[in-house]
Amino acid sequence: MTVAAAHVDPDAARSAAQHILGGRQYRAAPTPRPFRKPLNWLGDRLHGIVDWFGHVLSHFPPLLLLLIALGAVVTAIVFAVTKIRARRGRPYGLRHAGRIPGEESEDPDELERFADAAERDGRLDHALRLRFRAGLLRLGDRGAIRYRPSLTTNEVRRALGSESFDDLARTFEAVAYGGRDALPPDLDTARREWPQVVARASKESRS
Repeated sequence: MTVAAAHVDPDAARSAAQHILGGRQYRAAPTPRPFRKPLNWLGDRLHGIVDWFGHVLSHFPPLLLLLIALGAVVTAIVFAVTKIRARRGRPYGLRHAGRIPGEESEDPDELERFADAAERDGRLDHALRLRFRAGLLRLGDRGAIRYRPSLTTNEVRRALGSESFDDLARTFEAVAYGGRDALPPDLDTARREWPQVVARASKESRS
């Protein structure tokens, strides 16, 4: 059996479809936005600050702004390089690692007596640092290095070329700057190795 199709108005059909699709069942439920108001408030304030900076900077010549930006970049690079160099070669002077009793002395023998006393009292960190300074003073007395407060461990490494000194310096830096506690074997090594480092450096400086 054939059924004649009724005439359908396209506009009416479109309107009916939009009405159906606009129902609640076809719309996603609104999600809560607890931070919307604070973010809008912050955005309003920042927008004003950005506008103010833009207004101020618009009065400066572009070349001046470029020079200021380059100066900031150069300053940041210099600061980073300075920090890296400081980490690679810190001054050995005990005043840079915190004051300890006896550090004012320039007599290596006296410094070692202070180190012995510190070791007996259990102050191993102090004892290690005092022995390190005493060793450097002896190197300076024998002409192996030019002793000065700003001397760095890296400068002494280059001057001596001694693996034994390198080991002593690594231990010293770990204790004085790295926060590691000195251990009894560290003191035993310092007592054993420092005389040999000084003796070898003295022979090489005379040759």
